[in-house]
Amino acid sequence: MAQLKLNKTELKNQKNLLDQLTKYLPTLQLKKQQLQAEVETCRGQVQRVEEEMGARYRKLDSWSILFSQRLTVDMFDYLEIAGTTTDKENIAGIDVPVFTGISFKERPYGFFIMPVWLDKAIKELRELIALREKIKVMQKKLELLVEELRQTNIKVNLFEKRMIPDCRENIRKIRIFLGDQEIAAICNAKIAKDKLKRREQLEAEAEAAA
Repeated sequence: MAQLKLNKTELKNQKNLLDQLTKYLPTLQLKKQQLQAEVETCRGQVQRVEEEMGARYRKLDSWSILFSQRLTVDMFDYLEIAGTTTDKENIAGIDVPVFTGISFKERPYGFFIMPVWLDKAIKELRELIALREKIKVMQKKLELLVEELRQTNIKVNLFEKRMIPDCRENIRKIRIFLGDQEIAAICNAKIAKDKLKRREQLEAEAEAAA
């Protein structure tokens, strides 16, 4: 760390720095609060989607016996993902992903030779897969928000507990030093004045004696 310079220029620099820090700190604190709220909201959203998935899985349990039937097609061929689409949302200055949809590879099959339940089963399973992919995107969003919150919290603590107190302490030290210098200068001037006055007095007494 560079040694603190005890002069008026450094005092001005420290005052400017303190002004900048105290002005920027509320912005950081606001960002921290916003991120905390967003993290809690995102966690709640993930939990609700997970609960929805659980409910859908329980609903499919009643179909389990149907899935054991022999089919002329592999049902899982109709569950192959073609792609997922996401958008971006800016939250507190960072871009996070937002799930917008999913598409599956389409494979035609004959409705009249397939069981009547197959079409509905494929639809239900696709919705389950869509929820699974949605959770993946939401968890990525949550990870980004948590990391940004961690970094912001570090900055807030750095400002509050170190940089601002250090800056105020530096200003105090410089003011004390400059104040001591000013007092010393006044004392030296008074001593010099007294010496001059005494010398003039001695000279006047010498002239009178002559």
